[in-house]
Order: sequence, then C-alpha cells, then structure tokens
Amino acid sequence: MKRTRRDWIPFSFYDHTGMEKHLEKMAQKGWMLEELTSFGWKYREIQPQKLHFSVSFDTRASEFEPEPTEEQYTFQEFCQRSGWKLAAASGQMQVFYNEEEDPLPIQTDPEMEVRMVGKLARRMVPAYLILLVLGFFVGGSWCYSLIHTPIKLLTTPGSTFMGLCWLGLFVYSVTDLITYFVWRRRALAAAQRGEFLPTRGCHKLMYVVLGMIVLGLMYWLATERRPGMRLVTGGILLAYVVVFLSVNGTKRTLKRRKASAGVNRAITLSLDVILSVILVGAVMFLFIRGLQSGAISVEQEISAPLSASDLTGVDEEKYLTTVSTDMSLFLDRKEVQCRTGFDQMTEVPWMNYTLVEIHIPILYDACLQELCRDSVVDVAFPIQKEYTCVQYETIDPTPWGADEVYQFSLEGELQQTYILCWQDKLVQLKADWDLTAEQMAVAGEKLVNA
Repeated sequence: MKRTRRDWIPFSFYDHTGMEKHLEKMAQKGWMLEELTSFGWKYREIQPQKLHFSVSFDTRASEFEPEPTEEQYTFQEFCQRSGWKLAAASGQMQVFYNEEEDPLPIQTDPEMEVRMVGKLARRMVPAYLILLVLGFFVGGSWCYSLIHTPIKLLTTPGSTFMGLCWLGLFVYSVTDLITYFVWRRRALAAAQRGEFLPTRGCHKLMYVVLGMIVLGLMYWLATERRPGMRLVTGGILLAYVVVFLSVNGTKRTLKRRKASAGVNRAITLSLDVILSVILVGAVMFLFIRGLQSGAISVEQEISAPLSASDLTGVDEEKYLTTVSTDMSLFLDRKEVQCRTGFDQMTEVPWMNYTLVEIHIPILYDACLQELCRDSVVDVAFPIQKEYTCVQYETIDPTPWGADEVYQFSLEGELQQTYILCWQDKLVQLKADWDLTAEQMAVAGEKLVNA
C-alpha cells in the first residue's frame, strides 16, 4: 500500500528558494512531492535520496486549466531533455526534480529569473495592498482603541479577536512586501554581475500570525458568555468551510472532466457567490429568529446591582431598568440605565451607571481616563458648546465608602456625575437629582459588593 503524507507551509509567493530547500529535505527523509492542492502539498513515500528541485512560474497558465498549456508542455519537454523531471504542477507553478549530482540549472539567466518572479508579483501585489490598507485602518483603529477606550474594546472578545487578526495581517503584508522589493533590488544588481540571489520569504512570520489568529479565536469562543453567540460564530465558520470545500471540489471535478478554463472559472465563481449568499443569509436568518424567540440573546439577563428605586424610594414598577454586560479575561463591564417606564404618565428621577471590574491592574489608569473622557463628550457634544473648564474634582470618599471619588465639574459648577474608585473596580454614576449622604452610602455598599 502506497504511503502518502501532506504538509502545508505558507511560503511567500516569491520564495522559490525556500520551497526548493524544503522539498530537498523531504526527499532526504524519503518523501517525494506528488501533488499541489489547496489543502497543502501531497507526498508519496520513496527511498531517501538526495535530489535537486527547481520551482518555476508561468503567469500565462491558469489554475482552472484541465491540462498543461502548449507552452507548458514545451517547457516540460525542454526540462526533461536537461534531466529535470516534472514532480507536480498546479496553475502557474511547476516543480521539477533532478537526480544528478551537480545538474545544470533550468534557469541560466539571473535577469530572466527576476523577471519571472516580477510577473508573478504583479498579480500578487494588489491583493497584498488590499490587506495592507484594511489592516492599517482596522488594526490601527484597534490599537487606538486599546489606548483610549480599553473598556469598550477589551470587554468584547470578538473585538479583541478581529483586532489581532487584522493587526497581524497588516504586519505580515508590510514585512513580506518590503522583503520582496529588497530582494528584487539586490537580485537585479546581482544579475548585472551574472549571479543568482536566493530568495528568503516570511513564512515563519506567517506562522506567528496564524498562531495569533487561532489563539484569538480560541479566546473568543472560550470567553464569549452571551447566550447563543458561540453557535452563531460556529455557524459562520462552518459556512466558510462548506464554501471552501465545495468550491475547490467543484474546480477539481471540472478539471478531471476536461472542462475548459472559461467554463470551470464561470461555474466555480458562480457557485462561490451563490453558496456564500445562501449560507450567510441562513446564518443571519437563524440569528434573527433566535433573537426573536429568546434562544439567542446579545444581552444577558442579569439583574442590576443597584437600581434607582433603591435610592429614591419610588416603586420599582415605575422604572424601566435595562442591563447590558460584557465580560472577558481582562475586564467586566455592566451598563445600567434606569428610566421612566413607557406606561408611566409622570416622570421619575433617572439614573445610569457603568461598573467596570478590572482583572489586570495595569489597565486601571487607562480605564479611569476613559470614564473621565466619556463624561466630557456626553456633556459638550449634545449642546454643541466648547467649555473652557471641564474637569473632575476630588471630593470626600467617606459617604460612598470608596477609596477615591471624583465629581464632574462644568465651568466650576459640580454636576451629578461621579466616578467611584476601589482597588479593582471603577463606577461612573450619573443621576438627575442631588444625592444625599444616605443615598451615597447605599449606592457605595451595593456597588462595591456587586
């Protein structure tokens, strides 16, 4: 029984030297390349031996072609006469091997080799630029949020995952493009001297990026505590796998049946679009139905640790109290709003607050700064006025039972907005009435024990 194995290494598109060295090591271990697929490289078992490999690119070829083009057949016959046998080919890439001790290389003109890789680069660089631009804006925005709004960012596992993904892709795209253009400049200079310059890609960096993505996904799934959201995430991932397998399976089937490249491309891309629309639509439909039925909730059913009725003495039934919560390994956040109920004819005193529990002490100061900035924005923007004196003033924390308390000051006038500080907990509380010392004590006791 023939033994086979597969591997998948994310070589840079231009790194033919890295591919060749890898294949030579595999041959010395007793494995010969047999097939290039979307699922990795497939090998068959051979007697361990020292072989030389050469990777060539033909940008005129297409991955949808059922057979090698006439130009590829001609090139393969030329290589065969020179002792280079075809190991595997897929689309634009052809891999040859030679059993001789010191074979004559396929490519004898270093300038032609640089041009060959350059033609491939012209096809690949646009995709890299798209990743670079998206990664810059999404990853840059994530870094900005990490510094200025850590509470909103770090309490949402999905945001942490997406930020790590795009930041990693941005770093990889920049590094790989710089590495390619540096190699190209040096390779052209070496070609003028009649010398070949080996390539050196960034596949090890891609391993790091993929590791970040996998760890970020595991973190997201492990810390996501909103009912049903793991199922939604799993559904999206499953939809992607189904599309990937279906599209590649269709392409391979049509190639085996000798369908033309145009027919194969049209059917495969149409299937890709149709399946994507159907599966994403199905996931979104089930998500909306889950929200309507209550099976999936983006807001957890958690009672408020402190309600306005605890302080005002007004019947709780006259309030509409909403609680939203996000939790992660870094921070927990609860946002509570107490408003007049829809069925009430008269207004009752309102109150809202944000409670932040900090699990990583180094985040404490950044979270405090975010709460301070939120109050300035809330006050200044709705009434479109620029204030010359907007700040928090330190007040006596004793009535609240807190370590420190800050009260918002607008043009020297204290507002009913407070920030309460404990060792691992921060609370921003806003009310539309002047709190008494007794109310402060009740609020502080309930919040510190939340």
